[in-house]
Amino acid sequence: MTNGTISKLMAAAIVCATGASFAHAEGINGKITFYTHFGQFVDSGDWVRWATAFEEKYPGTEVEILHVANFRKEMPTRIASGDYGDVLNVMDNLPPAEYGEFYLPLNDMSLAETHSFVDRYDVDGNIYGYVYGANAEAVVYNKAAFERAGIESIPTTKTELFAACEALKAEGIVPFQINMGAGWPMQQWDKAALLFADDGSYFDAVATDPAPFADGKPYGEAMQYVRELFEAGCTERDYTANNWDESKMMLGAGEAAMWFLANWSIPQTIIAGESLGLENVSDDLGMFPLPVDDSGDPAVLLWPDWALGVSSQSQNPDTAKAWIEFLLTETDVANAAGFIPGDPRIAPVMPQLEELFAREPRTIEAGTPSSEFKQAMADARLDFMTGTYIRDLVLAEDFDAAIEKVNDRWSRAIAK
Repeated sequence: MTNGTISKLMAAAIVCATGASFAHAEGINGKITFYTHFGQFVDSGDWVRWATAFEEKYPGTEVEILHVANFRKEMPTRIASGDYGDVLNVMDNLPPAEYGEFYLPLNDMSLAETHSFVDRYDVDGNIYGYVYGANAEAVVYNKAAFERAGIESIPTTKTELFAACEALKAEGIVPFQINMGAGWPMQQWDKAALLFADDGSYFDAVATDPAPFADGKPYGEAMQYVRELFEAGCTERDYTANNWDESKMMLGAGEAAMWFLANWSIPQTIIAGESLGLENVSDDLGMFPLPVDDSGDPAVLLWPDWALGVSSQSQNPDTAKAWIEFLLTETDVANAAGFIPGDPRIAPVMPQLEELFAREPRTIEAGTPSSEFKQAMADARLDFMTGTYIRDLVLAEDFDAAIEKVNDRWSRAIAK
């Protein structure tokens, strides 16, 4: 997805596709169970709205929506039991070579010809998932907080970012929330390694590097960056409690100024701010690229969000496939979640994305972490894309010693 593609999407009108068109559409009937991480759509009533529309389009179908709050941690247990419904996210820490054990191939869906990031879920010619959409991994910031701190321009260098943090601290504003207590938002610093490497395929190189967390290497630089934010007092003071919901309210209200998360976090922040009775929360939120160095040439990482797949245990696979295609082509779920829609025929509508790409940053498209890389992460007991090991590094009394231990675990893992 190039800058030109993004620009065209920004200018395009929303065009919806015309429904399920895979080979066995006559089998669309019966009940399916859908496990989702999107709890906000339970609260808003959107899941009921979309499921009702689907059931009206396909009489004789029924969609049961089940919200799983901590999807990455809870769903592996369900999957291991063999009872994990019909439609669910494709687990992003599962080695691609194992997709076929837990998910059905989805090659017979028209999405195979149109959707973004299809190659990411293609294993030996079989497609196992279709993404909701893509995320631009960047800094979400509160413009009103910047104004109160006297910050007149967006930071384009690391030095400028840390200077902005000091100005914000002086005004009693939390400069940069990392949500260490929640844990999972720390996964961003796994992603940041690709920005430091300036290479979307960097994880492939890590798989053969015996010391990727060493000082001066991209993974090591990413860990050092968040450690520096923490040590400089730029982050929230409570780093033990899960204050994720509170953090959204703080960003929406301008009590906190920034975080390094993607566009998906903006709709949730708006809802949180409005729950406090605040108006025009969206107008106060913007995005800019995370400056990882002092080059003045920051980039934006494009990372696909969760993909939807069909359980290999599904008793109604055609209905499950129809539900996925309906969601991704005939509803506003991608835009409601704040994504760049996975269907390129649907234009993103978020003004913060327009602001981000109006700066014409370089873009780095995240490649697919290999099975070898994911297996090494598991063997090294590093919870890739979950965040706990990064939290431990940030909190370590002796950071250098902690990095050395992680490198040692990694070296032993890739030697197996």
